[in-house]
Amino acid sequence: MPSVPVGRQQLVCTYVGYEPYVSEPFVLNSAKEMVLNIEIIGAVLTTSREAVVTYVNKGNTALNEAAVVSTRSFSVDETQRYAAAANDPGRMAQGLPGVQVSRDNRSDIVIRGNSGVGLLWRLEGIDIPNPNHFARRGTSGGGITIFSISMLTNSDFSTGAFPAEYGNATSGVFDIRFRKGNPEKREHTFRAGLLGLDYSTEGPINKKTGSSYLVNYRYSTLGILNKMGLYLVGPRTDNTFQDLSFNLHFPTKNRKHSFGLWGMGGKSQEDFKAVEGVENWHSFDDYHTYYFTTDMGAVGFYHSVLLSDDAYIKTSLAAMSQHIVNRDDTLATDMRGTTYNNEDYIEGRYVLSSYLSKKFNAKTSLKTGFFLNDVFYNLKWQIPLVNPTASILDDKGSTFLVQPYAQLRIRPNAFWTINAGVHAMYLTLNGDFSLEPRLGVRYQINEKQGFSFAYGIHSRMLPIGAYFANPMVRDPNLFAGDGVNEDLKFLKAHHLVLGYDIALAKATKIKAEVYYQHLFDVPVDASGQTSWSMLNTVSGFPDLWLSNKGTGDNYGLDLSVEKSFEGGSFMLLSGSVFQSEYTDFNGNTHPTIFSSGMMASLLAGKEWQNTRGGVWQASLRLLYNGGQRLTPLLPGANPSRYDINPPLDESRPFSEKVEAYFRPDARVAYRKNGDKSSWSIALDIQNLINRRNVDAINRTYDPDLNQWLFRQQSGLTPLIMFQIDF
Repeated sequence: MPSVPVGRQQLVCTYVGYEPYVSEPFVLNSAKEMVLNIEIIGAVLTTSREAVVTYVNKGNTALNEAAVVSTRSFSVDETQRYAAAANDPGRMAQGLPGVQVSRDNRSDIVIRGNSGVGLLWRLEGIDIPNPNHFARRGTSGGGITIFSISMLTNSDFSTGAFPAEYGNATSGVFDIRFRKGNPEKREHTFRAGLLGLDYSTEGPINKKTGSSYLVNYRYSTLGILNKMGLYLVGPRTDNTFQDLSFNLHFPTKNRKHSFGLWGMGGKSQEDFKAVEGVENWHSFDDYHTYYFTTDMGAVGFYHSVLLSDDAYIKTSLAAMSQHIVNRDDTLATDMRGTTYNNEDYIEGRYVLSSYLSKKFNAKTSLKTGFFLNDVFYNLKWQIPLVNPTASILDDKGSTFLVQPYAQLRIRPNAFWTINAGVHAMYLTLNGDFSLEPRLGVRYQINEKQGFSFAYGIHSRMLPIGAYFANPMVRDPNLFAGDGVNEDLKFLKAHHLVLGYDIALAKATKIKAEVYYQHLFDVPVDASGQTSWSMLNTVSGFPDLWLSNKGTGDNYGLDLSVEKSFEGGSFMLLSGSVFQSEYTDFNGNTHPTIFSSGMMASLLAGKEWQNTRGGVWQASLRLLYNGGQRLTPLLPGANPSRYDINPPLDESRPFSEKVEAYFRPDARVAYRKNGDKSSWSIALDIQNLINRRNVDAINRTYDPDLNQWLFRQQSGLTPLIMFQIDF
């Protein structure tokens, strides 16, 4: 469509028998063709009332039509324009309703008081391991995701009560989709900035059949920033990462069959150095060093066949693996290192997935399928200075996780939408089985207002190391030995969400959701000597004798006011008040580590065109969290010299709070279109007021001082990025 001008555009699609679709505004430039894949929903019309009610499918409405609550889609444009999001969907999500942020250098997704253990990452319809550089052991967060924005198209993010096709998750779902390359024209994008380089290329493989390729490579290092005296992680920390992603698409001439091959891989390394000069060593942290690497790769093949105009089957095969190494050393005065913690984890899976999507008529449709996961692992963990003769983990093997599901969508009229389904999980390691009903209902009052309701049971397989850790390494008095935790059940949760939304104007919407989650079969310390619970996990595998006797409760209100990009401006203001609690083995109730009580965010921006045809953009992001909790140290305790788990005052679990987290970020950008190319330059300023937030999660215990050391987080950090499309 050569008559469409460059700049920010919005697409409206209408067709008889389908609900109108209004896209999120997108940027059309002179160098790249815009290819949009739009899924529109069949309409159910009624004339039993004076007016026909039609719900307009706005751009941030969930792509998965079975998700009626707690789910929104996000676009590449959103990921780019939010201040300090670093072109990363994980960091972009930290400003969305219900998501709690507390760290500058990590993209951990803490949803409604839940640990990151419960988050599911899905790519191209396949569940994948933690897709983050500097990935946390045993959980879902890390430094920055391996996904480059050049690879992404609109994707979904869910914060609870998700549909039946999503399993093995108790807190949320990131459903990421790769876009297909341009099947008609070769195009390229190059980015360069203080964080590194990024290059992508795409184009046709065979123009006659419409096959295409899309490839992206990134390399990043913090060395440039560190030499400027600007530290995203810390003055003693060096890190680098690189990743490669691709998506190949091969449709047949008759378009009934479609084949694809996709993949991603990332390598990252982080080194923490000792303080220079022995004379400057005043505490244990000064001569503590660590070496941390994460490697992750995944490749998948799919085949989709159109059985008829209203039915198709998609089948996928995938293989993936993740390797994490973490070694902690302490230096002597002669600068020789002594290892006191050594972790080496390999985890992966082979996956077969298939589903059938069938539309019976305008009112009824079905999606049913399964996931078969062959999970393999090779886990090693030693603490030589605590017990040099034994390993907490030294296990190698595999197990199967089987997940069938079915979900039925019924629309009896234009006002009601009912999604009913069931998901099941079976783990061959110990024979554990879970049957999980799901129900989602939406009532559309009129074109502007709607109520929604969802309920479901959700289960999560435990981090693989939790099944095999040997607690006797730390405490020989325990009668529990290696393999004592193999019979642990899935962690489970009841989710209940009530929602209401109203459109105040053409582009502004208010949304409120009240939620309650009851978690049960939660692993806790079976000795009863500590208040440890899986619900407080930030990273790592537990080295305890565990029981499924624990429970938890998360409840609260998420409220948001959103103005989509209209008239050159956008805004998302959200706030949450909530409580997060758990019970330990002895039945005592405590707040969780994530029970900050309140969180809020503001994302806002404006763009305008100058007289030379360029476009300026400015945006602001404010993040607030009421403060993370911690358990105080046990007074008078004298722990082992190298014990990274010091004695805590178990009579007061998570009774202390660090100061509230607050960070303002700003972004200024300028883009310009040429005849055959387009370029832009952007300046992101993280922590605009140079507030030094306390890093409560990354605190370290110093046995020399017998106290916690809290590292200050990043100060004011400017990040500049140049991009050219050609």
